[in-house]
Amino acid sequence: MPPLDPSDPRIGDLIVDASAIPARAEIVCMLMGVPQDIGVVRNNGRAGSADAPSAIRAALMKLASSQFLDVVEAGRMCIVDSGNIETQGKTLEQIHDEQHDAVARVLQSGHFPIVLGGGHDCAWPTIRAFETLNREYGVINIDAHADVRPLQNDDRAHSGSPFRQMLEQPESRLLPGGFVEFGLQGTSVAASHLAFVRDAGMHVVMLDDTRKENIVFVWDRALAHAARSQHVYLSLDMDAFASAYAPGVSAPAADGFTPHEVASCLQSAASSGSLAAFDIVEMNPRFDLDGRTAKLAATMIGEVLAGLAFTIRS
Repeated sequence: MPPLDPSDPRIGDLIVDASAIPARAEIVCMLMGVPQDIGVVRNNGRAGSADAPSAIRAALMKLASSQFLDVVEAGRMCIVDSGNIETQGKTLEQIHDEQHDAVARVLQSGHFPIVLGGGHDCAWPTIRAFETLNREYGVINIDAHADVRPLQNDDRAHSGSPFRQMLEQPESRLLPGGFVEFGLQGTSVAASHLAFVRDAGMHVVMLDDTRKENIVFVWDRALAHAARSQHVYLSLDMDAFASAYAPGVSAPAADGFTPHEVASCLQSAASSGSLAAFDIVEMNPRFDLDGRTAKLAATMIGEVLAGLAFTIRS
C-alpha cells in the first residue's frame, strides 16, 4: 500500500517482502520476533514479554524514516519483516532451536538480524548461530544485570543464563576478551556474577563507570573490545533504562540509562561497520504506561537503522 502521506513515509511504509529485496541492497535488515516469556518465568520474573514483539512492531511501524530514507529509496538498504518464530505449544528448548536456525540463515545470507524478544534467553540462540557458522564474534550486553546465572537443574536455560552458557562453552569462537557487560548496576548484580565475568577474562562496565567520564569515551573503549572480531552482537535489555523511561519491563530498575545515552551507543556501534546482529529483550507490555516502553524500544531500533545507513553513505 502507498503511504498515507507520501511526503512523510513511516517505517511501516518501507517494509518489503523477502522476495522483493533490491538487487543493489548492501544492508538487509531482517526483523524477527520471538514471542515467549518461558525463560523469564523460569527465572522468577514477571510474565508478559511474550507480547513484546507485537507491541514493539506496532510502535516501530509508526516512526518517521528520515534518518535513513535516502538509502532505502536508493535501494541500498531495505527492511524485511520475517514475522515471528512459532512458539505456541513448544518448549523453550524447541523455541531456541528454531530461533537458532532462523538467525543462522539470516547471517549466512549476509543479512542483519534484528531480534525482538521475548526474554533475554533469546541471546543464547543468536550466540549459537555465530558458533554454528564458525565466525569469530564479540558481544556487548547493555543491561542492569549480568545474566550469568547457572542453569536450573544443570540443563534448563532461562532469561538469566545466556551469557553463562556462552562463557562456559568448552570450545568457542567468542573473541578472547570480546564480551562486555555494559551498564550493570550494583543494586542489580551479585558480586559472584561480576567475578564470574571478570575471571573469564571479560569486561564489566558498571553504570557508575559511565558517569565518571563522558559516556562516548567509555562506550568507545567497550566497543573496541568486541569489535576486534568485526562481528559484534549487541543485546539491549530494556531494563538498562531507568524505569521512568521504561516502566514496561520484566525487572524494572529505579536507576539506569537515559534514552539519549543508549541511542548514542547504538548509533556508534551500528555506524562502526562491525555490528552483525542486534536484539531488544525484556520489554513487557503488561506493565507499560501509554506504550512508553514499546515506543522507546522502537526508537532504539530506529537508531540502529540510522547507524547502518551511515555506513552506506560513508
